[in-house]
Amino acid sequence: MCNRVDNAGLSIEEVSAALAAEIVEHNYILKPEVNAFDVPAMPIVLDHHGRKITHGTWRLYKDADKAKPGKGINLTAEKTHTFYRKFEHNRAVVPVAGFYDWMHLNNPGRKTPITVKHRVNWKDQDNFYIAAFYDVWDNGEIGFGLVTTVANELMSVVHNSKQRMPICMDVGTANRFLNDEPIESFEFPAYDPALVAVNLEPQKMPKEDPPIQTSLF
Repeated sequence: MCNRVDNAGLSIEEVSAALAAEIVEHNYILKPEVNAFDVPAMPIVLDHHGRKITHGTWRLYKDADKAKPGKGINLTAEKTHTFYRKFEHNRAVVPVAGFYDWMHLNNPGRKTPITVKHRVNWKDQDNFYIAAFYDVWDNGEIGFGLVTTVANELMSVVHNSKQRMPICMDVGTANRFLNDEPIESFEFPAYDPALVAVNLEPQKMPKEDPPIQTSLF
């Protein structure tokens, strides 16, 4: 699933103004490719003693499970009221310019598939927001996981192995999410984000097949 994002070039001041969030610190990690498995501290917007922009660690749980390094990076929206009920009202959004996902292709004669990297962004917008649930750890740090839903038509092509996508939002929808509207309002197909994708590794695509259209807008 989504474990790498692009947040380079974000204006924290613009995010602050758009979501009426207080900037409580600076010096965030802003990179063209932020990897969740590096356990990065990233800028997030959350309602916790007021709406603010602060840093959060991309992992919901403080104590990482070495046997399951991906645990807590992505959270399944459909499990909100059960598995994640402790966190479902701990709403946060992560401002990004884009995220990365991989298409899986058959690899004849081998067990592992060919993976084709794509960058996904919001149509005609420089940045957008990904839904997250957060927890405040006993040391005062904040951990978060991105909330995912069933893939829409575009992402069912791009992320064809698991048919999932992060819940992506424009600023108005992000504000609704922070205001704790029911999670079902943001799941696909109730909500369908205006995403487009770029194939970053077209040389890996089978030459005998026509190119796959990854922009539906």
